[in-house]
Amino acid sequence: MSDDDVPVSALLGAAYEAVVHGQGLAAREAVELVKDLGFERNGTAKPFRFAYQHTEATEDGPQVRTVHATVPLLSLINPPSISIDSAKISMSLHLISQDIEAEPTEAPTASGETPTAAKMPKLKGRIVHQWDQNAVMTIESTLKQRDLLASSRLSQLLDAAVSDRDSVWYLVLERAEPFRKAATELIDTVAQDGSKGKSVGVREWLQQLWELKEAVTDAVSAFRDGLPEKIPPLHQSWNTRCRKLTWIDRHTEPEEMAALRRAFIAAASNVWNALLPGAPVASFGPPTVEQLRDRFNAAVTALIAAPTRLAQLPERLRQLEGDVALGCTAHAYEQSKTAVDALARYNETAAEIRTMWRPFAQNAASRAAQDGLAAAAEAMWDALTPGETVVDFRTTHRFNAQELEAEISRTLKILTSQREWIRNRDLREQPPLYKLVYVCNDVAAKALEAWERPERDGLAEYVIKELKQFNDLIDGVNARFAPLELEQRPEVWRSVAQTWNKAARQFWGNLIDITSHPVADLVCPEVT
Repeated sequence: MSDDDVPVSALLGAAYEAVVHGQGLAAREAVELVKDLGFERNGTAKPFRFAYQHTEATEDGPQVRTVHATVPLLSLINPPSISIDSAKISMSLHLISQDIEAEPTEAPTASGETPTAAKMPKLKGRIVHQWDQNAVMTIESTLKQRDLLASSRLSQLLDAAVSDRDSVWYLVLERAEPFRKAATELIDTVAQDGSKGKSVGVREWLQQLWELKEAVTDAVSAFRDGLPEKIPPLHQSWNTRCRKLTWIDRHTEPEEMAALRRAFIAAASNVWNALLPGAPVASFGPPTVEQLRDRFNAAVTALIAAPTRLAQLPERLRQLEGDVALGCTAHAYEQSKTAVDALARYNETAAEIRTMWRPFAQNAASRAAQDGLAAAAEAMWDALTPGETVVDFRTTHRFNAQELEAEISRTLKILTSQREWIRNRDLREQPPLYKLVYVCNDVAAKALEAWERPERDGLAEYVIKELKQFNDLIDGVNARFAPLELEQRPEVWRSVAQTWNKAARQFWGNLIDITSHPVADLVCPEVT
């Protein structure tokens, strides 16, 4: 048999294999096209930038505007993705041989019979040659464009990106024009001559305001040109310049200027929120009354949550919150007298809170919350009632545990040193100041022990009781020993008494409110 004799099955299989291989080559070509044409080396989609003319209706009639757009290149093309829907192969073969071969005989069955061997025809043929030309073979096929799942999903994503960008761009355009107007009005007003009374006329602000305006304008242009990477640095520049920009305070800023400034900041915030949703936008100038009130209310909430251990404090703080709300309402309706009355109510409540603080060691978080609320209250009432006095609700002494222990030790050391200077003439009794120092030592020990417990209920009552004993002893010293010492050693007595009285007030003042619970002094007449 000639070498040209080939099994017919092989001849047909080769033809079909060629069809399948052709489809595979087309698929690989589609992948290469997407990679080379659609993406940069870093994996980002290649942009396609173009511009077109757009006519808009304005108050001055139709205006032609050039619109710049940038879209992913892949969103504009359809990558080839073909499949063979049908294929018809015909060829002329010359049949060479025909064999019938039997398959191997199987084992006997249970009945003892041997099954008949299966017979399979085997055909061999040769491609017909005509005048030594190529064989005759005809293949008819139908190719169909297929949208593969992955490429279809990619097209959806790209179309969504184009759609989202267009919607954001229209939103940016919608907000950019109000910003341009607000910026122009503010800059023009600042640029006016202040001597004419039309504005503040502070020309050193102009450059800073112009740079703020340019930051927003450049960010809009960057988005238009398809350069989003330039927007965050411009946003950071806006925030940095706002924090550095100085401005006149609320009491000297004309209301016209304040309104223009607020409009400028609000319009800029709208543009930034369209370009960078959720990014914080800094402002400049004194805060509004609404912003101050929000800050005050937040500080009240923070102090209520702090570990102060004063059961009635939350109720008093809510009263302060109500007084501020009344003051804000009065300010909104320009009722200055009502605002002052609201401050008077605030001061009364603040004075009550001041007497509630026990002078034991305070938690660091509590002290920080107190400071935050005090600062917020001062700024709040400065805006509502400028020039009026605001009562501080904090106590004078706010030691932590270590500071308070050190302060008590210091004052005890002074008291102990002073007792040595006064000697009792009657040796059957202790020197008169010794008992007083013992009382102070006992009070300090009990107080320090109480600070270590989570709850200190009863400490104030104990301190009050011991202070009464201390004052009774002082009265006894003044009645029995002071006249004798003043007669025999007046200068020594006066020096000791002055030092003692100062240290004793400091000692008890760290433990209790000595305004409502006075500390008795050693008699110390002035020198005439």
